[in-house]
Amino acid sequence: MNRREFIKAGTSSAIVLTTAGMTAKSYARIIGANDRIRLGGIGPGDRGSGRVATAQKLGADIVALADVNKGMLAVAQKRLSAPVEKTYVDYNELLARKDIDGVIIATPDHLHHQCLVDSVRAGKDVYIEKPLTRTIEEGESMVAAVKASKQIVQVGNQRRSGDHFKKARDIVASGGIGEIRFVRIWDFRYRPVDPYIKRSKDQSLFAPELIDWPRFLGKAPKRPYDAKRASGWRWYWDYAGGLMTDIGPHWLDVAMWITGCDGPKTVSCNGGKYQNTDWETPDNVHAILDCGTFAIVFMVQFMNGQEYDGAAFYGLEGSIVQENNRGMMVRYDAKRKEVESWKITDESTAHMQNFLDSMKNRQQPNSPVELANRVLVGAHLANESFRSGKRVNWDTVKWRHA
Repeated sequence: MNRREFIKAGTSSAIVLTTAGMTAKSYARIIGANDRIRLGGIGPGDRGSGRVATAQKLGADIVALADVNKGMLAVAQKRLSAPVEKTYVDYNELLARKDIDGVIIATPDHLHHQCLVDSVRAGKDVYIEKPLTRTIEEGESMVAAVKASKQIVQVGNQRRSGDHFKKARDIVASGGIGEIRFVRIWDFRYRPVDPYIKRSKDQSLFAPELIDWPRFLGKAPKRPYDAKRASGWRWYWDYAGGLMTDIGPHWLDVAMWITGCDGPKTVSCNGGKYQNTDWETPDNVHAILDCGTFAIVFMVQFMNGQEYDGAAFYGLEGSIVQENNRGMMVRYDAKRKEVESWKITDESTAHMQNFLDSMKNRQQPNSPVELANRVLVGAHLANESFRSGKRVNWDTVKWRHA
């Protein structure tokens, strides 16, 4: 299966990990259909605490948590309906446990690479939050590590599990709106004051004695403890890629999935810091991706949420638009007449359920690492363009800078 077929297939062509291709160790670990899954949480702070709570509600046992911030461990404990048996500062101690089937990783982005590699080498299945990587270079080694381990890994691009987008994909694939020439994706939110930077003053969460700062930094440049960086790490280049890699993975994934796109040929990006002066990354950023036969425009800012978020696909014979004010996806014909509409469904819970199901049936989940790595490249290239002030060229066949 080539890359285009892989992207178009989405969840409809799950690849079975057969016992013939599995190690004796991984085969012995296959969970029976009626057994309860036992999970650990690594980095269960903001998003992570919600993910472990969702897995618990879906029937998994959350038995251990690991975080460099003891304050965040307390936050996660409060969100769970049953307390965990053990908490750790060093996630390797959690991975050493033989009674844990898998882990949910929601650490800062710069720690994703090592956490994922260590987890699959320890024989654990993994749900890892997006973005999968902090840099393009990390992606191939992460994919290779997962393939070598034969573990199940689901990346948190949860829109892959949204039935409303699956229907849109089917309509586009059948020619329902004609050839796509333009895709618009956006995410706008009302956050004139960044809550993460504001939260950094909370001594119950970000007092220096609560955080193992060297473990937080990992392989990032060494710096004195900084509560703003500890809380709002996503807005600093050392640890993440700002809004572009925070939000971009979701919407670029949708755009590439529904159109069957191999990836962008060129990327241009512009923006700036207009409101959140504490950030290093831009708080208003816009990217244009040339995909050969159509263009994608992605816009993201957290200052005015008038349009919230969404996606629109413009074909020669009609359009499909996500209209959040109605909670619907709407298909229009070439004369802008509504042809049909369907409800936007819950993606987040469905995505975790898909992971738990995949742990049992050993089939690829909806967002495997190879696919997630490829759709993320557009976001990384956009940041590269923003920081260099130049258009970036990409070879979609050789999968490298052109």
